[in-house]
Amino acid sequence: MSPDTGLEWLIELRGRCSVMKVPCLRGNKPATIVFLKVNPMFFRPTKVALACAGIFATISTAQAQIDSELNPVVISATRSAQNMSEVLSSVSVITRADIEKTQSQDVVNILNSQPGLEINRTGAVGSATSIYLRGGNSNQTLMLLDGVPFSGEAASGAISSIEMIPVSQIERIEILRGNASAVYGSGAVGGVINIVTKQGGGKPRPEASISYGSNNSRNAYLGYAGEVGNTKFSISGNTQLTDGFNSINPKSFQDVNQSPNGFRSQSYRLSVIQNLGEGLTFGISSLANDSWTSLDGTSSSIDADYSNRQLKANSAYVKYAVNDRWLSQFIYSESDNKGQTFYNQYTPYDTNWNYVGTLRPSFSNSDSKDSHKKISWLNNYDVNSNNKLLFGYDQQRLLGQSRVSWAGSVNTVRDISSMYAGHTGSYGALTTQVNLRYDDIQDGESKTTWLAGLGYALDRNWKITSTYSTAFNAPTGGQLADISQGGNVNLRPEKSKSFESGLQYQNINNLAKLVYFKVDYQDLITPGNVRVSPCPFSDCGRYLVNTSNASNDGLELSWRSNLPLGTLRLSYTRQNPQDDITGTMLLNRAKEFGAVEYSYPIGALEVGGKLVASGYRYTPDAYSGATTKTGGYSTYSAYMAYRYDKEWTVRFSAENLTDKEYYQIHGYNAAPQMFFLGLRYQPK
Repeated sequence: MSPDTGLEWLIELRGRCSVMKVPCLRGNKPATIVFLKVNPMFFRPTKVALACAGIFATISTAQAQIDSELNPVVISATRSAQNMSEVLSSVSVITRADIEKTQSQDVVNILNSQPGLEINRTGAVGSATSIYLRGGNSNQTLMLLDGVPFSGEAASGAISSIEMIPVSQIERIEILRGNASAVYGSGAVGGVINIVTKQGGGKPRPEASISYGSNNSRNAYLGYAGEVGNTKFSISGNTQLTDGFNSINPKSFQDVNQSPNGFRSQSYRLSVIQNLGEGLTFGISSLANDSWTSLDGTSSSIDADYSNRQLKANSAYVKYAVNDRWLSQFIYSESDNKGQTFYNQYTPYDTNWNYVGTLRPSFSNSDSKDSHKKISWLNNYDVNSNNKLLFGYDQQRLLGQSRVSWAGSVNTVRDISSMYAGHTGSYGALTTQVNLRYDDIQDGESKTTWLAGLGYALDRNWKITSTYSTAFNAPTGGQLADISQGGNVNLRPEKSKSFESGLQYQNINNLAKLVYFKVDYQDLITPGNVRVSPCPFSDCGRYLVNTSNASNDGLELSWRSNLPLGTLRLSYTRQNPQDDITGTMLLNRAKEFGAVEYSYPIGALEVGGKLVASGYRYTPDAYSGATTKTGGYSTYSAYMAYRYDKEWTVRFSAENLTDKEYYQIHGYNAAPQMFFLGLRYQPK
């Protein structure tokens, strides 16, 4: 081989150069110094040095990949980039590599192993899903898609349809636990979940994947992304279909349609980023999803209910680097969440609810549309290398439309104007964070929230952190105006105070954090004692009021480790979610839950497994609604990936290996044993 290729010098490098990595501190942050030494005895030292430098670059690239998985960059905590080990609040990141390992079919299975986070789902893929962070209600977690809120305005609260987002479009998920209203405003009480979709970059190349599995599940993805000149782009589409499984267990309710509940979904994603020069960047993004879900009717065994849902999220922004310290952004974003539900039921009751004995058709429907439009001016200013400022202004408009065929329609509009500022500082071993925000809510109570955080590096491995914060959750338009659901114009925002203190350990192969948290929820919105009157149909229930208080305290443990024989991910939560009025456990929350995942590479093959476990909880029964103790459970899954060559990868996964029958909500079946086989094409 020609010496000019450099290959012969790589072969002869043993003894001619050496590489040594030494742990150190950069300021108060763990870092690594890499020393490269070239033996001067050898002739043509320049060429040897160049070859050694090539090895150095390879090692640096590999180490960067390890660091990005173990200690990834987080933006959600402060709205500016930080490594996860630098964040004072409790935070988790699910990377694209984490997602691809398990071959999860939907975002719910990806989230179910995170500390402080619980999930309840009413059956198969595509069915209604509730997420509880730090014991907060499901409408107290702010859901973002590329930073765009997509919560609802219905009387049930600001609940988001996270189950509609296709896994193939996701690049990473950031989970911020605890009060974050001082950064994001209303809704960020239990925390924030920001789903970040794929962006373009590098050499333009296609990407494709297909999979097939249990319940006739099919999934196909096709994308093309890259960078041409000053333009980064990404375009992709995804189709998912499954016959599903029966959502309601007949043991809970016999008069239910026993057929499987299928799901169909189609989505597209577009992203373009244009560097205009002179510090100016322009970007647009768009995601749309259209889905159909079969539902279990509860009037007879021949019911055929179903729902159609559409989710859209669009944004456009201009970034301008005013100078080398000041980055200013103007952002417009909007999200639309539409739903139509059709109740094709057969009932033994007449129109006046008199029992007649024989089944007769009873058709009804409902539909809703929630829109969130937002204009933001966001600024990041570096005073110096140790002090960073955040300040900005948001103007939001929230629109809600709902209609049911038996009760009429409700339309609501709310405007929210917000100003916010924040500071992060680093002073040797000491780090600080302060945030302050004011939200002026139309036809509602305006709120000021704050967050104060402190961190101290004990040495290059150990660090202690602490934060204290406030948050609020404004009543939705439906909670204020929808009389058919107990709407009350006198409702006030729900409030929260949170304290947490953490102990963090980090070295080159480990990042672990143990957090104690305590959170108090006040003025929670619940049905009161006064019945709605007049009511447009037979029973509207009771007016909503601010009468409930709740609290939660406990421990969260997270550990990410690159072991000599594989990678380990572990999480564990022990908590005490309590209704302070009755002294009972909050519904749908367990006192303890956790997960452990381990994967091991064997050449081109990688194998792994995951255990997810949860203790008992109290949930409403699927049929009667009565509070029922629902037993704990543990499920096992396994996965395998074989890289056939640089472009093709075959993946296999098995979920619920022991075919465990369990409930997340009493009466609603959880996923049975399922197997999936997939093929992925991704050129380098």
